[in-house]
Amino acid sequence: MILQKLPHLFLILTVTLCLTPINVESAPQVEARQARPQGNHLIEEFSFSIKDFRVDHQGQNNLNISFKYTYRANMAVSDYPDFRLIAKDIETFLTNYPNETDYWEIVNQKITLLILKKYSPIESVTSQIEVSPTTTVPYLRSSIVSRTRASHHISTLRK
Repeated sequence: MILQKLPHLFLILTVTLCLTPINVESAPQVEARQARPQGNHLIEEFSFSIKDFRVDHQGQNNLNISFKYTYRANMAVSDYPDFRLIAKDIETFLTNYPNETDYWEIVNQKITLLILKKYSPIESVTSQIEVSPTTTVPYLRSSIVSRTRASHHISTLRK
């Protein structure tokens, strides 16, 4: 008699399990796509402005200078230049600029060249010189120059 009841219990149990609804919402969600690994390519920039800088070039002019630069990759903390030294170099350069007739674009090109030559941790620079209107030239005007180290430019083109 015990043998007859076991198959019957087994059948009921099987039917009960098969009829139990499965809650789909509580089932763990499986992501079809694999997560992409995040890149570790760091681009670091710094910028500063020199406001109302008076200079005697093409007459008395008032300049606002915006300067932005990108550092080379994987620098040591000790390699970061103090931006105040860069600002002072720009001010000294403009104060002592020898050619009174050079266009602002030429002056700006020479500033970017000076900074890249003097500060090896810097890979690229962008300099904007804004010249305020004067009585002789009543227009607000600006020169924007960007320059990249040759070695950085070549390695970027190869990628």
